[in-house]
Amino acid sequence: MLFYVAKGCPNCHGKISDERLAKGLPCENCLSEKDTFSLSGISDICEILSSKNSLKDLKTFCEVEKKVEIFNKVFKDILNIHPSSLQISWAKRFFLGESFAIVAPTGTGKTTFGLISCLLTSKKALIIVPTKVLVKQVEEKLNNYLAKGKKASFKNKLILAYKGSNKEKELLEKGKFDIFICTSAFLHRNFELLKSIDFSLIFVDDVDSFLKNSKNVDNLFLLLGFSKKEIELALKRNKEEKDYENLLRIKEKHKKRIKQLIISSATLKPKTNRVLLFQNLLGFEITRFVSTLRKVIDTYIPINLNDKKTKKEVFYKLLEVTEILIGNLKEGGLLFIEEAFGKSYVEIATDYLRDKGFKVISYLEANEEKLLYALKNKEVDVAIGLCHIGNPLVRGIDIPEVLRYAIFLGVPKHIFPLSKGKEGFSLSLSPQFLYSILISLIPLLEEEERITAISHLNYLRKYLTLKEDKIVQYEGLYKKILSIKEFLESKLNDPDFLEKLKKSEEVFLEVDEAGNYYVIVGNASSYLQASGRVSRLTTRGLLPGLSIILVDNFKALNSLKKRLRFYLGDEAEFKEIDLKDALNLNIEVKNERQKLSKEKIDFKNYLLIVESPHKAKTIANFFGKPSVRRIKNVWVYEIPMENTLLSVCASLGHVFDLSRKKGIFGVLQENSHFYPVFNTIKIDKKNKEQFVDDEEIKNRNEIFDKGEIIEVLRTLSFCADQTFIASDPDAEGEKIAYDLYSSLKPFQTNIKRLEFHEVTERALRKALENPQEINITRVKAQLARRVADRWVGFSLSQQLWKIFKKSRLSAGRVQTPVLGWIIERAKLAKQYKYKISFSLNGHKFSIEINEESLAKKILEELPKKLKITEKERFEDELSPPPPYTTDTILEDAFHFFRFSSSYTMQLLQELFELGLITYHRTDSTRISEVGRYQVAKPYITQVLGENFFNPREWKSEGAHEGIRPTKPWDLAEIKLRIAHGLLTFKNPKDSFKLYDTIFRRFMASQTRKTKVLKGLFEFKLPSYSWEESLILNIIQSGYEFFWTKPQIFKMNDSIYPENIQYNKVPKVFLYNQGTLIQEMKKRGLGRPSTYAEIVSTLLQRYYVYELKNGSLVPTSLGKEVYTYLKNNYGEYVSEDFTRELEKFMDEVEEGKKEWEEICFKLLPLLNLSNTITSN
Repeated sequence: MLFYVAKGCPNCHGKISDERLAKGLPCENCLSEKDTFSLSGISDICEILSSKNSLKDLKTFCEVEKKVEIFNKVFKDILNIHPSSLQISWAKRFFLGESFAIVAPTGTGKTTFGLISCLLTSKKALIIVPTKVLVKQVEEKLNNYLAKGKKASFKNKLILAYKGSNKEKELLEKGKFDIFICTSAFLHRNFELLKSIDFSLIFVDDVDSFLKNSKNVDNLFLLLGFSKKEIELALKRNKEEKDYENLLRIKEKHKKRIKQLIISSATLKPKTNRVLLFQNLLGFEITRFVSTLRKVIDTYIPINLNDKKTKKEVFYKLLEVTEILIGNLKEGGLLFIEEAFGKSYVEIATDYLRDKGFKVISYLEANEEKLLYALKNKEVDVAIGLCHIGNPLVRGIDIPEVLRYAIFLGVPKHIFPLSKGKEGFSLSLSPQFLYSILISLIPLLEEEERITAISHLNYLRKYLTLKEDKIVQYEGLYKKILSIKEFLESKLNDPDFLEKLKKSEEVFLEVDEAGNYYVIVGNASSYLQASGRVSRLTTRGLLPGLSIILVDNFKALNSLKKRLRFYLGDEAEFKEIDLKDALNLNIEVKNERQKLSKEKIDFKNYLLIVESPHKAKTIANFFGKPSVRRIKNVWVYEIPMENTLLSVCASLGHVFDLSRKKGIFGVLQENSHFYPVFNTIKIDKKNKEQFVDDEEIKNRNEIFDKGEIIEVLRTLSFCADQTFIASDPDAEGEKIAYDLYSSLKPFQTNIKRLEFHEVTERALRKALENPQEINITRVKAQLARRVADRWVGFSLSQQLWKIFKKSRLSAGRVQTPVLGWIIERAKLAKQYKYKISFSLNGHKFSIEINEESLAKKILEELPKKLKITEKERFEDELSPPPPYTTDTILEDAFHFFRFSSSYTMQLLQELFELGLITYHRTDSTRISEVGRYQVAKPYITQVLGENFFNPREWKSEGAHEGIRPTKPWDLAEIKLRIAHGLLTFKNPKDSFKLYDTIFRRFMASQTRKTKVLKGLFEFKLPSYSWEESLILNIIQSGYEFFWTKPQIFKMNDSIYPENIQYNKVPKVFLYNQGTLIQEMKKRGLGRPSTYAEIVSTLLQRYYVYELKNGSLVPTSLGKEVYTYLKNNYGEYVSEDFTRELEKFMDEVEEGKKEWEEICFKLLPLLNLSNTITSN
């Protein structure tokens, strides 16, 4: 046992040890030690608690466990198979009383689950399906289930399906049924009749068709018991804070009505504002998840078009190759005609291929449903559509088991026509057109222009649907859009920019045979969506597919490759093939699909808990656009992986903190042991003040208790197959992980720790493949640190309150000795020396002299009497700096940009959570193989050449890495991703500066040394001489391309000192935030995670203040506080004592010491300060 959790018992909310929680047990008051020996899970615990009449808060989960057992048995009896992991997870949510949307791949048993849930509900259920045919099918299924489940509790249930007869309607009116099945059209026509019936469960199968009618959605919510006023409030556009508070109350009130809604869909594509009702009244969004998982072989066939001049000639040449391909590849294909050819060419292709004997259908001949039917039933071999994001074949078709290959007749591209007159190019005022042109041209803009362009894009995004003729009605809008138009026209009419445009591989200018100008760029979104039709996630796994582009324009293909990186993370790899290769690849795809079809995947439901919502969202976005639900204050992002439905959410950092009221500053002393007492963190919603103990919040009304988060995570964990905790990879993160682990263990036996040092898909997958146990020694080290901070801080702070009569004062085991350094440095800074600086041929020199008389003599002699002699020449190598650690980035961020340490940490946290840099709380410079070969090598090779790449590990102890970028993306690439809406920053300009510094420093660290020619020079004056080695030339370039360029000294005969300056300067400069943190690192005080916090505390307490130049100066209060502490508690605020404690904590983490020893070390301090109170 390590500690107690006040109110942590999952059953009675009493005090409980971490040990019992980690074993999945309630507290000893609920369940004595002798009753725990033969327990193997929550069911056994429920049974014993029930037999002792001690079942309290666990009752709900115990009842759900019993109901799930019944669900299991019924499922097996009816279908002769066990339910899947996903169906068990849905069953738990159903029995917990949740309303939810089931969005999962086709074939995962959504309908089966919904029907069995209706059978198991104790009251009346309503099933809504799209068509009468489905009404009949569902009725037959349910009657079949009843026949097979004769022994089940529902054997006498009455099934009523409305197929059109009056008798069915009469039975409905009389309530002679248990389950009623109807179409959404019946609901629309007979709502008043249905409203009079009390349905406890409504199951909507294939919700997409249901959502097309907004009146149906309104009626659905009225059936669920919501009033018209509540529906109006949920749909209200500009909600105020009180509206959201009312909606929370409405949600809680609805839960007590025990009316549930389950909706099912494979795709979920809502096109109505009624989605707000689900979000605001039931707590889940019915947004469609869009998976970016794809297993497509991307290929292209070059087509010789030298003799083809007209559009028609090019088209027919491509069509001839298409004919051969379809003849070889057979059925299961999609043909996408490049958008610029237009609809008429779709008709030409359809007729041409039919004439050649192929069974084809075009999107112009049939709606989406007919296209699906024709492909599913193999009435056609190939469907033909335009390669445009709005085409039904690009977005609407989801039959992966049928579709195997996609052919692109022409490279998918955007073509923007330009109007050119006598005065040059002129553009329309259409926001959509300007936006498209600007986002295409942004890679060619200069650095500063890109920032302007990003601002313009953000502005235009708000008005994309606004027509050009409407703009003039709004003066301010007109002026702004006109300025954007003029900005673009100025670029297009600049000869240098046009030259860039002609040479660019990402976006380029073309002129057709009629002399019309076009800006052309690869259409990555349409290509991804269209090719994605042939590779989808199914219950058999991720199906492979083949994509073939018939290349009509190589520049467009290069542009497409480059633009795909915004969606895939890296530039896409396309393989050049011929017709024979296409046939072989098609056989490969077929064979792989056959292997997959042998067994069905049992999709698992994994819960992943991270610390911050930002990180949760970043992770969920690795695999596409997630669906979202909100449970109280927890946002849950759901997205499928290859064999998993991943739910990602955040704990919002620490959930527990050390009590302030229990025992000795939160630590109980029992039987010669020390046990800290933790409680949930409580936050005042108004002023964000933080509390721990219940006594502290007695007179406060609006409190957010993180116990609510634990309750939500317990429910989510209970419904999952496995829970992974991925808090930050350090001692503090380990304590958070252990707190969550122990809190969730009674509800989920399968919990693992994930650790990754960068928020990337690569790192996440690796962590999931190698899950770990909680590192208890790390937890103990954090416990020792927390208790030491509390005991030293609280005991000394209370003494300060008594002496100085100020309750805002504080002391700390690191804070106080660091304050001493600042005071000492301020004394030393009053001693002065003399600095003479000058330049020779632009090269800067300085001399520092302690004696004033000598300094003045040098100043007098320097202009005319300086003699310079070159003594020798030699070659040397300059080594690059190592990658950043926490202390060095904080120092440089202050030195370069004057960023405070706390602000820099905020920026670093954001960059880390966005997946752009590795973990930033580190004292290691080590660089992993991934960093060297997957980040540094591709970039350095591309920019400078392979011979510049010099991989260095920068070895140091520990698993952490130095701070580095996670992708080979420079600042220009980051700005492009912002322009495309893929990244957002709170403070973009500052984030740019910091990221660019990290990126360049890392790339420099992996680049070869710079070889230079140096000269050793003697500088001689009558009264003073000195020697310096100066760089004369760069022999071989290296890391200086990314980092500081060496200063070259040019010597000639007529060289005289210029810009001579004479200054009186301190012998030792005052600390600034950067140099103070460097001193902490050097002297071994503090940790990467606390450097910034210590500096901030000293400033907040007004112990020091910051001069305009950033120097830190002690205040009189700071000096008085430090003097008092040093005189009375010198041993405990000394640098040596603090360093000894840090060393002790490291030994605890290494398993060499027991954490409790720190309590015995600090007891004398508590006695000295008279702060020990009774338990």
